[in-house]
Amino acid sequence: MLVDVVESLSERDEGGVIVADDAGIERALRSFSAALDSEDSLFQCDAVNPRITGDVLCDADFVLRFRRSELSANRGLHLAMVQKLVELLRGAGSAETLASRICLTKVAGGTALRFRLEARGTGGEQARLRWGLGVAHVQQALLFTSRYLRQQMGQNGE
Repeated sequence: MLVDVVESLSERDEGGVIVADDAGIERALRSFSAALDSEDSLFQCDAVNPRITGDVLCDADFVLRFRRSELSANRGLHLAMVQKLVELLRGAGSAETLASRICLTKVAGGTALRFRLEARGTGGEQARLRWGLGVAHVQQALLFTSRYLRQQMGQNGE
């Protein structure tokens, strides 16, 4: 997967259409939500609304926060999270069809990670399928990152 760490995410193009009634995307998002709600995850995520643009690009933005509010102000933890996610996602999927952009942003109560996942296909169905697979890669990377950060916090006595 192509992974870029950016200062901020640009606004999404207004030309896209929200993906509705796609069983593959719905399954991917249910699995993603269940994984983040599990005890293995340090994170919570705002609602995700994938859309299709030009019948070849499926994308969505994720806003991830630490579940424990006392962690939201820990800049070092956020930087470690970004570093680990980049490391894990660069080895996932094809850089020609999957791309992500990651940035840290200030939100009420601390910092959040904004993440845009994009998948390209030769048509809308292929783009949606690839996006769903990309969500699975992100889900796995977040769970591995949660384990890694727990180890780091344990070593640092946090």
